[in-house]
Amino acid sequence: MENKTHWKKLTNPDYLGSYDFATGEERIVTIKDVKRQMVNGADGKKEECTIVFFQENYKPMIMNATNSKMITKLSDTPYIEDWIGKSFKLVVVKIKAFGEFVEALRVKSENVIKAKPALQLNTANFENCRAAYLKDKSQLDKIKLKYDVSAEVEKQLID
Repeated sequence: MENKTHWKKLTNPDYLGSYDFATGEERIVTIKDVKRQMVNGADGKKEECTIVFFQENYKPMIMNATNSKMITKLSDTPYIEDWIGKSFKLVVVKIKAFGEFVEALRVKSENVIKAKPALQLNTANFENCRAAYLKDKSQLDKIKLKYDVSAEVEKQLID
């Protein structure tokens, strides 16, 4: 199949949209950050939007109420600070909007469990985690949320 450019890629190329997906493609993404930012609308007017940034190498996504509610449901919290590190699937669906059917980017209503990387001894990550733990013992819970920590590594981390 010939590579073609969707016209919407030219109107707002800085943000993820349905036009960035191949037919039937699903992407698993992990939230790195959520912020409010000014965005140029299709009509040229600036508006403040909620933007989600991903750990993976994808463009950020402008959030709407539907996707925000689904992330709230999947992460079991309405607080954006607690969404950091949560993973979910993005899919393209046909929806009825403004009297016509259009493609839209949607958070799929299924939980995604991504394997955490193992925390390895003698690595920069280990040293950073150890420094954080030594500074504040409560960091151990945060470290375990981010990494798979074996008993041996945990012993080295807290000794």
